[in-house]
Amino acid sequence: MDRNQTERLGVNAVEALFLEMGWIFREQTISDYGIDAHAEPREDGSPTGQLIALQIKTGESYFRKRGDNFVFYGERQHLDYWRRHVLPVFIVLHNPTTKQTIWQRVERDLVTEHSGGRWSIEIPIEQILNASASDYLRRGISSDPKSVRRVRMLLDLPLMQEIAEKQEEDAVFLTVDEWVNKSLNFRNSALFYGEPRGEVVYEFERWVAFSDLGNFMNESFPWLDFEYAEPIDEGSAEVEGHILEVKVNSLGRAFLEVEDYMENGSMPIEVDRWYDRDSDSYAEDDRD
Repeated sequence: MDRNQTERLGVNAVEALFLEMGWIFREQTISDYGIDAHAEPREDGSPTGQLIALQIKTGESYFRKRGDNFVFYGERQHLDYWRRHVLPVFIVLHNPTTKQTIWQRVERDLVTEHSGGRWSIEIPIEQILNASASDYLRRGISSDPKSVRRVRMLLDLPLMQEIAEKQEEDAVFLTVDEWVNKSLNFRNSALFYGEPRGEVVYEFERWVAFSDLGNFMNESFPWLDFEYAEPIDEGSAEVEGHILEVKVNSLGRAFLEVEDYMENGSMPIEVDRWYDRDSDSYAEDDRD
């Protein structure tokens, strides 16, 4: 079995376990260094906005013993990244032969650092990923509205950057299915470049309840402006398809500018231009 197939088995197995626990599991389709997926618990069937990040490793070779526990060895670059991550990061090991799946949260006091940039963390043999682990996994996750909004914007940053660049040369479309007779009525969004029936760029498996499309977009993609590209597609008695053309809005552009400043430092000051709030743009300084 090749490496990609082995990794696929692990991701699928971990996804199945989180679904059994009643959580939402989202594989990380956009490159995020050392993070394979995000998981989010539900309350009364609805998403909570609480998220954890998962690094999933699959194979018998990862199940090395140190005394009564297993031990995971990693590289310093991943550890540094995980320590800076906006979400709690958990390592999940899956053994496809025994079907054993164990977990450990990456915390400073659990890590042992070694020479040459290597480090290790012990994973107790009894820390099995199952329903009994759900309460612990939720502890320490920021869940106040301000923290949830900040985390979601940061997680969407790579996609925000990509769409902002793409919209300069091509149209960007988002399709959303609305199941009119279901409590979790908005489902299965998909992103397309060029035209809305081409190749799917990203799929968002978010099942959420909202009164209308505007509320769904404001909560799910607050950094996008949208307008209908086509009339609502009433594909069946149960499903209405919303086909939208989307662009990164002023909130998204401002967030990208702030993140660029945080990453790269000061920005040049344009003394001969001023910002016109009414037109949401810069103008030549002719106010005198």
